[in-house]
Amino acid sequence: MFKDLCNYANDPIEALFKRLADDTDPHKIDLGIGVFRDDSGRVPVMQSVRLAEQQLFARDLPKSYMSPLGNADYCRDMERLAFGPDHPVLADGRIISAQTPGAGSALRAGAELAHSLSPDSVVWVSEPVWGHQLEFFEKAGVQIRKYRYYDQLNSVSQFEKMQEDLRAMKANDLLLLHGCCHNPTGHDLNIDQWRIVAELTVSTGAVPFVDVAYQGFGAGIEEDVAGMRLLAEIVPQMLLTVSSSKSFGIYRERAGLLSVIVSPDAKDKESVRRKLRDTVRQLYFMAPDHGAAVVHEILSTPELEKLWRQELNAIRHHVVNMRGALRKSIEAANPDFDASFLVTQKGMFSCLPISDDEQRLIEQQFHIYMLPNARVNAAAMNDTQSATLAEAFAFVRARRHARAKQASA
Repeated sequence: MFKDLCNYANDPIEALFKRLADDTDPHKIDLGIGVFRDDSGRVPVMQSVRLAEQQLFARDLPKSYMSPLGNADYCRDMERLAFGPDHPVLADGRIISAQTPGAGSALRAGAELAHSLSPDSVVWVSEPVWGHQLEFFEKAGVQIRKYRYYDQLNSVSQFEKMQEDLRAMKANDLLLLHGCCHNPTGHDLNIDQWRIVAELTVSTGAVPFVDVAYQGFGAGIEEDVAGMRLLAEIVPQMLLTVSSSKSFGIYRERAGLLSVIVSPDAKDKESVRRKLRDTVRQLYFMAPDHGAAVVHEILSTPELEKLWRQELNAIRHHVVNMRGALRKSIEAANPDFDASFLVTQKGMFSCLPISDDEQRLIEQQFHIYMLPNARVNAAAMNDTQSATLAEAFAFVRARRHARAKQASA
């Protein structure tokens, strides 16, 4: 069965881990994987999480099986966190949710669910997009179409071109959107653009599929989902995935949510619930509970929720400060370059305007490691590292200009 398997394609994240491990330079810099690091380079655990775990342990809870739909309390918590307590989709009972093993499983299950109900539907994804998102749809058998979103080499939005591409959507096509802190670019739609996208989906009959992975890392816990909440008020139906990995710092606990928002005239919401239940059960039976239980403990305990909000806001301020520091360092090292895009973008990630070859050169010469699209994790950076990255960026730009001058001579 396995003897002829060879030359299997490597995963870019695992390949990055290996190159990092093999690099003996003591000053190597990891700006790849999407975790928050403090100034010492540690990935800290929130105090609210530790206290919640202690409370759960003290109650001596059982570890018996749960429904394939997972922790119902967690689902209700995340629905309220994403939409707010008074949103129409909650007030009207139009949302049906499953707890999942992180947002990756939620995307995979959502793709499976949609494909089983509408096999001819395609999914429209931004260019660029986080590569692993594509795999979830490909493995479910969903064909992929791309829409122009962001011009990496010029660091500018392509919203007009995005609209032009999306006018080709058909009824029941899926439109993959990042609810906030777009991965990998950090470039988000503004509220007016969210409204335009909502109207486009209504006119074409497409179904939005919104991925919220970084709530609280951009402008604030409520502000980050304002566009998604507006979208859900306008469109008749949508899919939503939520990750708790970043917002609660429980990366390895794999707690996420998949929600189906049905149209007001849906005939049988119970059948939708059963279909969702069977979809996730056939993929992995049920999600692990620990991370979901921790999140529920925090959001159901006023003192812990207050502490969590304070901790998440502190992380967000750190990310904003690191973005500002990187802009300052890059512009100091490159006086002719405008790096203002770094402070207008939101969340962990931005893409440097360099080519794949230039990214490899920075890794070789400066021992700075980034994932595809020259994705920089500002949440993993400190001041010293931002200065080193600015030096590396100046090096490849000077090399690029020298080559262009030589070619034109």
